[in-house]
Amino acid sequence: MPGGESDKGIGALKGQTFFGLQASFSYIDWWHEPVSGETFDHEGQLNTLVIIPSLVYGLSEKWNASFSPTIGIRYMNWGLKKASIHHRSEHSLSNFKNAKSSILGDSQLLLRYLFINSGEGNGYRVYGGAGLTIPSKSVLTSDPFFLNGENHEEHRHFSLSNGTYNYIFESQAYYKQNINPVFVGGFIKIENPIQQSEYGYLSSKTLNITLSAINKRFDQRDSSIGYGASLMISGKGYWNGKVAPNTESIIFSPNITYVDGNKIGALAINIQKSIFLKGSFAGSEGNLKQKIGAWRVGISLRFVPKMKN
Repeated sequence: MPGGESDKGIGALKGQTFFGLQASFSYIDWWHEPVSGETFDHEGQLNTLVIIPSLVYGLSEKWNASFSPTIGIRYMNWGLKKASIHHRSEHSLSNFKNAKSSILGDSQLLLRYLFINSGEGNGYRVYGGAGLTIPSKSVLTSDPFFLNGENHEEHRHFSLSNGTYNYIFESQAYYKQNINPVFVGGFIKIENPIQQSEYGYLSSKTLNITLSAINKRFDQRDSSIGYGASLMISGKGYWNGKVAPNTESIIFSPNITYVDGNKIGALAINIQKSIFLKGSFAGSEGNLKQKIGAWRVGISLRFVPKMKN
């Protein structure tokens, strides 16, 4: 499982099914300078816990279909006792003036073509795919930046979904061999909104480039250590045609993964550190001086049922 991604680097044969499960906890410790009307520094932690089950099914020897819904909660811990119209301790399972709640996040449906598929043996795995992101009801229902000059009222900045249907293009290329690194490669994923949400938000265009390598330890547990890095490039987002602050960013995220193999699948534990090369925390007000510390810990499972003869 490269980089802890349970649906990457695998191609199902006709009639074969791969089941995956990813659970991750993201921690963002943030601070920004005072804003208009509130003459004190703002600080807190935005925590996100998500579970993403996934299914990859072999439609034929060359075509795979995959589906991955998201279940989760996002929680803001307001780090001050002072009241603010911008932040407070709250979570995505509760409604607010400009936010709808849900335990469901986005779902993704993809169709992949297996250009080269070496199965479970050594060799190349080269895939290309396209699909759709389906939004959930956990969305913001109005502009939290009041870009049209309205009076600022209490609002929320976060949800589990952007509320937009997005099209996806994806390519994967990996190579497996008997010497270290036993598995090396990466993927490129482009995700762009089709149109703005029903509430007037047009999410950012994104480009995700991820590379990884896995070194086998050749021990009794059939364990491995993986190393990788991803570059996430996000373009501008818009509320009602106006540029939303802090949506444009470039984030570099190195990671390390421990993989424990077994007869029916694999277990992976992944730790990732996110570094903002450009831009800042999207869940804050405007263009301000900010400090951000972001970490992510994930556990992934992949189960491969035996095919019937």
